[in-house]
Parts: sequence; structure tokens; C-alpha cells
Amino acid sequence: MVGGCTLADDSRPRQSRPRSHSIGTSATIIFGATLISRISGFFREIVMAAYFGTSQATDAWLMASMLPNLLFSTVNAAISTTVVPMLTQGDAQYSEPSVQRFLNELFTSIVVISLGLIVFGEILAPEIIHWVALGFHGPEIPLTIAMTRIMVPTIIFWGLSGIIVGILQEREQYFLPSLSPVAINLVRIVTIIVLGKLWGIKGVAVGFTLAVVSQLFVTWPALRSLHLHLHFRWHFGHPLLRQMIKMAGPFFLVSSVGTVGVIVDRILASTQVTGSLAALNYSYVLVQIPVGLVVASLATPIYTRLSQHHSHHDDQLFHALAMKGFRLVLLVIVPITIWFIVLRVPILRLLYQHGAFSNRSTDLTAGTLLYFSLGLPGFGLSFYLQKLFFATQNTRSPSRYSIITIVVNITADLILVQVMHTDGLALATALAAWVNSSLLTWAAFRDRKARTRLGFRKTFVMLLLAVIPMILVLFGMREWVGLNQVTGIIPLFIGLLATTLISGLFFLMILAGLHYPEIDDARRWITARYRTQG
Repeated sequence: MVGGCTLADDSRPRQSRPRSHSIGTSATIIFGATLISRISGFFREIVMAAYFGTSQATDAWLMASMLPNLLFSTVNAAISTTVVPMLTQGDAQYSEPSVQRFLNELFTSIVVISLGLIVFGEILAPEIIHWVALGFHGPEIPLTIAMTRIMVPTIIFWGLSGIIVGILQEREQYFLPSLSPVAINLVRIVTIIVLGKLWGIKGVAVGFTLAVVSQLFVTWPALRSLHLHLHFRWHFGHPLLRQMIKMAGPFFLVSSVGTVGVIVDRILASTQVTGSLAALNYSYVLVQIPVGLVVASLATPIYTRLSQHHSHHDDQLFHALAMKGFRLVLLVIVPITIWFIVLRVPILRLLYQHGAFSNRSTDLTAGTLLYFSLGLPGFGLSFYLQKLFFATQNTRSPSRYSIITIVVNITADLILVQVMHTDGLALATALAAWVNSSLLTWAAFRDRKARTRLGFRKTFVMLLLAVIPMILVLFGMREWVGLNQVTGIIPLFIGLLATTLISGLFFLMILAGLHYPEIDDARRWITARYRTQG
């Protein structure tokens, strides 16, 4: 007997499951569901901006949401990500009843720990807010404390959602995990409008709590189709649980790099002019959309497949897929970065400048968006490369680099806020993202012969040759269309759409001429499909 798991049970590993989807199909499923999620998230931010703008109430809400939203949504990500390799290992080495016992022990642990944290958060909310809200001195302090207490109970629901999402992703069921944020966004939109009108900004906090609970109604029923049922189990000795605990701590450190940066940004932004917190939030949410939408859609199925290759010691397939994912991330994130930098003002005017979001709000947000955008490749590569390391259950390297990144971020924050104010906070975060992605890239591809074989240097050369003409085309289109002066939502939308499509097509055509591997793969796939249908 080992932690309540008999050796007889553990000696009969489950048969390997057939792969239900190709990576392309899985990425398409995730992209489709995530696209719906991000569109609803966009609309949520638009509604929030229209109702509350860059006001003192919005600053108070953002400060209150730090603990329950930023920190514990990171816990959710840590749980869901570490469940994947543990279940993959469980399928290969343990029986089905033993894997079920592991999940029950994990479920019980999350519930117990979450309840303790909720009590801690409710009691110490005043002390926490007085410590972090350095620039708050008036009525926003009790308002922030009250909203923090309203949202702290979401901790337990974030944890449970992490377990379920991890299980579904490991079973290669990506649609519901990707779609569950839609439930959150829809509930938040409704409650911002209804409860925000009734109770002001406190209604937004109540709506946030209801929204986090709602995601369980989307994902929990899917466990039945997998014949899995989560129950309390008061024995905590399963080998997979101990292994996951060792892995989850470093992953939490890794995934909290961005969270720590945002928290420090908000603390320092609270000492700046009113609306600085809101400006940082609106621009940061905007630059994270391509990471959450496109990069995550690519990285999630690749992560599952990398975990499988590692578990079965398919080193050649592992390294080839790792480099393929690296090239795909750069292929999508580079042009998006250029679009955000060059077109930031018309983008903000189109998306946010309505209702309470004024010209001042746009000017305040445009600076932070510029500097956050400079870090977009760093954000995207860090997200993907962290997945790559955790597919091999390597927690030491990304954890070490995360500590370095956090130190760089905080140091840069303290220096740049003195000379660039709120813009300096955004630039510090971008610099930290580049440091993190550079360290991770070096560690992942440190072997020179492997880099040459995988075409590492060639990838960057091709991208550079495509980016320079794209920038020239983009600037020319912006000035020709007059995007910074266009008025009206429809003309602005059409102008932005035409500018991005033409410049993006130009970028892809150059890469196609240079034979970028993934574009060649897509061209061959389209040709094969055309011939088959013909």
C-alpha cells in the first residue's frame, strides 16, 4: 500500500488512448472557442470603459481585484497546466482506479487550502489594501476593502476550475475549457450593466464573483462523459499528488511573473494621476489578447503532444515539434506587434473611446499601449517556452529565470516610473518579458548543432526581411487612409481592417517567397486538399 493505492492496482497501467485530433484540428477548435471568448472579453472591457472610464472608481476596482483575480487566476493556470503531465504519466504507469484516487486527493486538497485562504483574505483585507494601495488616501480605501472581501471567495472556484480544465485538456477535449471564459464574460457584462447601475462599482465586484462561479456550470458536466467523478478523499499519499505538488510550486512561480509585474505596476500607478491604473489595465488587456487567443490556441495542443512525446521518449519528434511551435508563435506574434505599435491610437479610438472613456483616456492609454506592445514577442514566447519546459517536467530552469525576471521588472519599475511615470511601468514590464523569453530561448535551444539543424538563425533572418517592408507599407497605408483623423466607427473599422489585411498579406507573401517552413506546410496542405476535392 502506497498512500492508499495498492500495488496491484498500480501495476496495471491503462492502455494508451488514441489521439482524437491532429494538432491543427485541436488548435482550430481552441482558436474558435477562444475567439468567441476574446470577443466577449473585448465587449466586457468596452462596456466597463463606457460605464466607468478611467475614473477613481475604476482604479479602486482594479486594486481590489488584485488578490482574487490576478493571483488566484494564476493558481488556476498552475493547477490546470500541471495536471496535464501528471495524468499523462498516470495513463502510462497507473491503473484507472488509481488515477481516480489521485484526482480525488487533489480535489480535496484544493478545497481545504482554498477555504483557509478565504478566511485569511477576509480577515486581513484591510491590512493588505493599506499595504498595497500606496496612493489611496480618501474614500477609495474603504471601497477597495469592501470589494476585495466580496471577491475573495472566488479562490475556491478558481482552484476547482483549474482541476477540471487540466483533465479536459489532457483528454484532448479543448472546446469547453476554451469556451468557459465566455460564461465569465457574459455574466460580467450583464452585471456591469445591471448591478453597476444599481450599486455602482460594488456591483461590478459582485458580478465578478458570480461570473467566476459560472464557469463551473460549463466545464463540470463534461467530466461525466469521461466517467470521472470528483469526491472527497482524506488520504494524501498518492505518488502523483506528491509529484504534482513539487511541480506546481515552481510553475506557480513561473506563471506569476506577469501577475507580479501587474501587481507592482498597480501599486506604483496608484501614486500617479487618477486614471493611471485604468490606463495600464486597458492597454495590458489589449496586448494580452493575441497571447491568450492565438499563442494559447497553438501552444495548448502542442503542450499536450509534447508531454506525450516526452513520456514515450520520442526525443526526435519532441525537438522537431518544439521548434515548429517556436516558429509558429513568431509567425503570428510579430505582425500583431507591429500593428499595435503603429496603429495604437485608432485601435483605442475604435475599441474604447465611447461613453465615459474620453479623449484624455485615449491619450493616457496610448502611451502605455505603445510600451506594452514592445514586449509582445516576449510575452508570446515566454508563454510557449514555459509550456515546453513543463512538458518535460523541468521546473528548475523556468523557475530560476522567473526570479530573475521579477527582479528585473521591479527594479525597472522603480527606476522608470520616476522619469516616464505610468509609461515607464509599461516599458518595465516589456523589458522583463524580453529578459524572460531570451533566457528561456537560450536554455531551450542552447545546443549549437541543434540550432543549426532546426534552422534557428534562418528563422530570425526571414522574419527580419519580412518585417522591414511590412512596416513601410503600414506607415504608408496609415497616412494615406488618414487613420488618426478618421471619425465614425464604421469608417474607422474599415480603414483599420484594410490596413492590417494589406500589410499582413504583404508580410506573408515575403515569407512565402523565402520558404518559411510553416507557410510552405500550409501551402502543401491547401494544394493537397484542392487536389483531393478535385
